[in-house]
Amino acid sequence: MLDMLDIEGLYPLYSRVEQYLEEFPEERSTLQIDGPYNEAFYEKLLDLSTEDDGTLAFALTKVQQYRIAMTAKDCSIMIALSPCLQDECSEQRPVVLTSKSRFTFSVSVLDLDLKPYKSIPHQYKLDGKIVNYYLKNVQAKDDPVMSNLFKENEDCTLVLHKV
Repeated sequence: MLDMLDIEGLYPLYSRVEQYLEEFPEERSTLQIDGPYNEAFYEKLLDLSTEDDGTLAFALTKVQQYRIAMTAKDCSIMIALSPCLQDECSEQRPVVLTSKSRFTFSVSVLDLDLKPYKSIPHQYKLDGKIVNYYLKNVQAKDDPVMSNLFKENEDCTLVLHKV
């Protein structure tokens, strides 16, 4: 919900913020580009308007929402399961019951540092490279000679081994 714009839609808004910061570099801390990421910062992100009114506030809000969304998309979720006997399971830890076993579990979320503001141009360039590579490969698949090359490499098998 926070990243209703993809990087192509966001980049012009990022450029608007950058242009403002070039003229008024002292405003960087007032705009909370690099923090602090406190309650006031997150309250500004609640504005989910989609109409660009041409203001710096709109552009900055969308850029910050994008950063939050990218952070959420890139975080890691770790789930640990440990088998336990019925008499060993402590009531203080959550337990998953199955028909044959009992497991205690814990869940952790990692890498929740806000994506850097300065990474947006890199993401924009990377997205352009990905699109160009895709278009090049689509055209190559239309070429009968290249088509056979892609058919050979399309099969992908995932094998899971018991640990």
